[in-house]
Amino acid sequence: MFETNFDFDYNRYKLNAVIDCFHHEEEELRMELINHMEKLYDELVPPEVKEQVDAEIVAEHNRQWKYDNCFALIRMHNMDEDEFFLAAKGINSLYDAALKYYCDFIYMKDEYTLDCLVDKFDSYDYLDEPVFNVLSDAQANDKRISCEVHYDFEVGTLEMRGSDGTMVGYDMNVISDILDRTESDKFNEAQKRAKFDEEIKSYLQEINVEGENEGSTMRL
Repeated sequence: MFETNFDFDYNRYKLNAVIDCFHHEEEELRMELINHMEKLYDELVPPEVKEQVDAEIVAEHNRQWKYDNCFALIRMHNMDEDEFFLAAKGINSLYDAALKYYCDFIYMKDEYTLDCLVDKFDSYDYLDEPVFNVLSDAQANDKRISCEVHYDFEVGTLEMRGSDGTMVGYDMNVISDILDRTESDKFNEAQKRAKFDEEIKSYLQEINVEGENEGSTMRL
């Protein structure tokens, strides 16, 4: 889950000589190199960066655990009045749901059927609407259900119910604009998630202020 490959060029004669010293046990050589990398990490990486790395490892571990053990309830509706209900893995937050729309649905929603959009989920099972509703009602007490997400391509909204039970709707165009700004190559995944959450929080605050102002005007 956390490992990556690191390749580099090295003189093959010298490499063969080193392998000979390990009696051709390449696994032992690999472990020796990993230990050297750990020493470099301990010696060179500043403490504040190590704290950030530790936080990213924990966050990735939690996301992987949720992927393995949890699922999201997904409702999809399009302009042809088709409606699909499913349980899908990999959607554990508003960011995940928004990124799925941004990366996979935004350019397909007007040209492809819902079946094609559903296939963009990594792993899913179709649900009957009554079963979906039962699971929706049970979400607060069922820790396997990470969230409930409604993609309404006819209205142009993404709605999400989190663990607190509140359903909040977002304009898909606003979601896309925010991700245009946050999905930059200069940010790592943790930074992208954090910046997305910050912009969503600001957006909701602006909406609340506008609503209060409109309410005051109407009362006047």
